[in-house]
Amino acid sequence: MRNSNRIQTMPLWLMGFFLPALAFFPARLAAQTAQPKADPLAAPVSAAPLWEERIGEPVSGAPFLQASSVVLSCDSGSVKSYFMSGTPLWNFDPRDRTTPFIARAVEGTTYVCNAAGVFMAVNRVGRELWRLNLGKAISFPPVVGWDGRVFIPVDSRLLCRTASGRALWEVDLGSPLAAAPALDHAGSVAVVLQNQEFVRVSQFSAVDRIRLERTPALIVSLINREEHSYVLLYPAGEMEKIIFNNSAPKGSRLSRSRFTSLPAAPVAAVSPPVASGWGNQFAVTLRDGRVLCVDGTGRVLWTKNSHETIAEKGAGSLSLGQAAMLFDERGVFIISVHGAAGFSAEGRRRFILKYPYEASGIPGLSDEGLLYVCGKDNTLRVYKLDGKGRTVPRYKYYGIAPEGSYGMGSPPPSPWAADSHRYEDEHLDRMYVTIERAIRGGQLGENEPAYVGYLMEMIGFFLNDPHYSPVRPAVKPPHRVKLINLLGQIGSRETVPFLWHIFDRDPEPAVRIACAEAIGAIGVDPTGRSFESYNFLLSSNNPNRDQQLLLAATSSIAKLCRYAGPPLAADGLRILRYFMNLPSFPNHIKAQIQTQVDALRREGLDTVLH
Repeated sequence: MRNSNRIQTMPLWLMGFFLPALAFFPARLAAQTAQPKADPLAAPVSAAPLWEERIGEPVSGAPFLQASSVVLSCDSGSVKSYFMSGTPLWNFDPRDRTTPFIARAVEGTTYVCNAAGVFMAVNRVGRELWRLNLGKAISFPPVVGWDGRVFIPVDSRLLCRTASGRALWEVDLGSPLAAAPALDHAGSVAVVLQNQEFVRVSQFSAVDRIRLERTPALIVSLINREEHSYVLLYPAGEMEKIIFNNSAPKGSRLSRSRFTSLPAAPVAAVSPPVASGWGNQFAVTLRDGRVLCVDGTGRVLWTKNSHETIAEKGAGSLSLGQAAMLFDERGVFIISVHGAAGFSAEGRRRFILKYPYEASGIPGLSDEGLLYVCGKDNTLRVYKLDGKGRTVPRYKYYGIAPEGSYGMGSPPPSPWAADSHRYEDEHLDRMYVTIERAIRGGQLGENEPAYVGYLMEMIGFFLNDPHYSPVRPAVKPPHRVKLINLLGQIGSRETVPFLWHIFDRDPEPAVRIACAEAIGAIGVDPTGRSFESYNFLLSSNNPNRDQQLLLAATSSIAKLCRYAGPPLAADGLRILRYFMNLPSFPNHIKAQIQTQVDALRREGLDTVLH
C-alpha cells in the first residue's frame, strides 16, 4: 500500500469461548483461546493483513459488515460471523443452502434466505429470531430501512416487515426485478423491473413508476435540498435523470430528463449520504478503471486512475459485479476483486492496495476502515485500509446511525387531531378496531403515519396539557394500554423514545407496563435509553415500584437482549441482576428474573466481544 507504514503480518489468534448448542439453537459459538488479539482500531494502516482466517470452503458473494463484525455466506450453506479482531462469533445452520443475498441491520441482525425460500433473522450471537416462508428463494438482497423495517424482494413482490418480523405491507409490482433494490436518500426503495419500468416504493408502500426505453446497469440516488432524483447509468455509458416531485399528483411524480454521457462503460457507482456534506454529486468507476466524480448537472468534477487502470499496471478491463464503491465523509473508495483505491472527496488519491491473489467476490470496507477480502483460496484476510474514522452520528452500542428518519418519532398531526369527538369511548373503540384490523391484515401501508400520529396523540394527550387531571383523564388507562399495544405492533424503532417518555411520565402502572411490553415487542433500542427508564423507576429508593411492573420491565429487557445481542445484552444482564437483588421484592419474583438471566446466559448473550 502506498504512502503507509508497514507492519509484519500478524499471527492468527482466533478461538473464543465455547457455549454448548441447545436443541432449539442452531447457531454455535466458536471457541477462543487466551492468545492476545490485535486491536483493529489502534493498528496502523498496512499492506499486510491484520489477521486472516482459513474458512475451509468457498464463500458466496461479498462479506456483509455491520456492528464491528462480518458475516459470510458459505457454499455449504452455513453462515459464519467474525468480530473485527478475528474472534469467531458464530456458525449458523439454515437447514439448507443459503442464497448469497444477505443484509444486516444497524444492531447487527443478519437476514438470510435458504434455497427453500425460508427467510430468517439471526441476532449477533447467531440465534434465529424469526422466520418467514416466502415459498421461493430471493434473487436479490433484502434492504434494511432507517427504522429497522426490512424490504424483501421476491419475484415481482416487495414485502415489508418490522425488525421483529411483523408484516407492515406487501405490493406486487407487476414484473420481476431486473436488479437489486436500493435504498435512496429518502429512505425509499428504488428498483428497475424486467418490463423496463423504473419504480420507487416509499417506506409506506406508495408506488411511483415510469417507463424506460431500456434497462440501466446502475442506479444512483441524489438529493439536492428538497429535490430527490436518480441517475440511471446504461451499459454503453449513456446516462439519464429521473426526478421525483412529491408535490405532483400521484401517478405523475416521476419525470425523465436528459443527462450527459460517460466516456466509457460504468461498472460501479455511488453517491454520498446527506450528512457527508458533499451534496449533489456521485462517483463512477469505468470499465477501464478510471474513477470520475460527477455533480448533479452532469459536470465531471475530477477524473483519477484507480489500481485497475493500465497506467497503474492493472488490467484496465472491469465488468459489472467485479467492483463496488463507497462515498462518505472519508472520501471515495473503489473496491474490486483485485484491490482497492481511495480518494479524497476533492479527488486527491490517498492510497492504492493490490492483493497478491484474486478475491472470490467483491470485498467489503467497514466503518472502522477495515477491508474484508475472501480469497479464492478460501481464506478471509482483513486489512487496515484506512486510518480515518467516520465522523457522522453513532449509536451508543451499534455504530453509525441511519442516514435519516421516517418521522415516526414525531409524526405530523393525524387527520383526527381536530375531531371534537376523538376522546369519546365509542370513537376510541372504533379507531382501535380499524387500526388493529390493518395491522393484523399486514397492510398498514400508506396509513401508517396517520395511525402512528393518532396513537401518539391519544396515548400522550397529557404531555402538554397544563389542565390534565389524573382523576378524570381525557383517555382512560384501559384505552391507553390498548393503543400502546398497537404502537408496539407497528414496530418502528423511531417510536421507542416516545414509549420510554410515557413510561417515565405516566402515573398509571398499567400504562407503564404496556410501554415496557411494547418496547420489547419492537425489539430494538440501539441507544439503550429504555434501560435507564427501567432502572430509575425500579430503583430501591423509588416508592412507585410494583411487582408486575418489575416483571414487565425484565421481560422487555430480555427481549431487547435477544434481538440486539452484545454489547447491549451485557448491560441488560447487569440491570437484571440488580433487580434480582432488590430486597423489597419476594423470592418468587426474584426466581422469575433468575430464570430470564439463566436463559440469556445459555444463549451466549453475556458475551463480551473482542
